[in-house]
Amino acid sequence: MYIPQRTKPLTLLCYEALFRMLKEKYRYNKILNQEYGHHLAGYLGERQIDYKLGAYPSKDLLYIQGLRLKNNNRFFQMDSVLLSTKFLLILEIKNWKGELTFNQETNNITQSYQNIEKSYQNPLLQVQTHEVQFIEWLQQATQLQSLPIESLAVISDSTTILKNPNNAPHLYNKLIYGDNIIPKIKELKDKYSRHVITKDNLKKLKQTLIQSDNPLHPDFIKQYRLSKDYFVNGIPCENCGHSPMHRYYKVWRCDHCDYRDQFAHVRKILDYFLLIQRTITNRECRKLLKIESPKTAYYILNSMNLKRTGRNSARKYHAPPPNQYPQDSSVPNKKKSIFSIT
Repeated sequence: MYIPQRTKPLTLLCYEALFRMLKEKYRYNKILNQEYGHHLAGYLGERQIDYKLGAYPSKDLLYIQGLRLKNNNRFFQMDSVLLSTKFLLILEIKNWKGELTFNQETNNITQSYQNIEKSYQNPLLQVQTHEVQFIEWLQQATQLQSLPIESLAVISDSTTILKNPNNAPHLYNKLIYGDNIIPKIKELKDKYSRHVITKDNLKKLKQTLIQSDNPLHPDFIKQYRLSKDYFVNGIPCENCGHSPMHRYYKVWRCDHCDYRDQFAHVRKILDYFLLIQRTITNRECRKLLKIESPKTAYYILNSMNLKRTGRNSARKYHAPPPNQYPQDSSVPNKKKSIFSIT
C-alpha cells in the first residue's frame, strides 16, 4: 500500500516556529518544552505506523493521515483512517514508552517510564468516541449508513510493556502493538466479506474527507501570553544566532560572522504566518525584516509565490496551505530561560 510521507501537523510547525522566533534567553521553559516534546513524539509515532503499513501488499486500501473533522459544532481528530470497500478503520496512535498498566476500575492507563508515573485517558475510550462522531459525520455529510466502522488504539513502540492485571478481554481486541497492525487488518477483511461501496465511490469519499479536513492552528501568542519583547529582532543568523541580518544586493548578510543567505527571509515570513497572522502586507513585511524599501519588500513577497488579494498598499499576501510548509524545520539550541508560563 502506498503511504506518502506524513507532513508535520500545524501545531508542531508552530512550536518549531516559536522556538526560532523567541530570543535565546526565552527558548527554554519546562511547560513549553514538554508540550513540544509531546507533539513531536506523537508525530514520530505516527510515522512509525505509516512505515509499517507501507509493507501491506494489497492496493485495495486508501489511507488518510491526520484528519480533523467538525461534527455538531465540535471537532474531533483522528490520527489515521484506512478506507476499504468493506469497512473503515480509525487508528489512534500512541508513542508511549516504558510500562503501561490498564486499570479497569478507573478506566485509565498508568505509564511508568524513567521513574516517573503518569496517568492517561484510556485510548479505547478515545477511539470509541471518534467512532461515534465519525458515524454521525458520515451520515450527515455523505448519507453513508451501511459502511461498518472499526477502531484501534495502536502502541507504536514494540518495546513498551502492556500490563492488564484484570485480564480485561476487550483490551486485547482494540489495543495492539504496531507490529500487529497488518495481521489485524487482514482479520478485519475476513470479518467483513461484503463490499458495501464501490471503488469509485470510495475514492470520492476520500476526497470528501480530505476537503473537509480542518487542521487546528493554535494561537500561541494568546496561549502563552507573549509580547513582541519576547521575539528576535529581524532575521537571526542561522550560523551564529546574531540578529538582525542585513540585506545587501539581494543577499542577507550577518555583520557578526559574515554568513550569507539569499533566502533567509523565507523562513522568517513563514514563521510569521504560523505565529502572528495568516496574511502580511508590504508595510508589515518591512517591519518584520527590518528593511526600509517598499520595492525590496515587494520583490521579496512576490518571489515567494504567495496568494495575493487587494491592490497597492492594501494588498495582502496569504499563508500557504499547511502541507506546503518546509518539513526540515529546525529548533535552535535552548538554554535556561527566564520566560515564565503559568
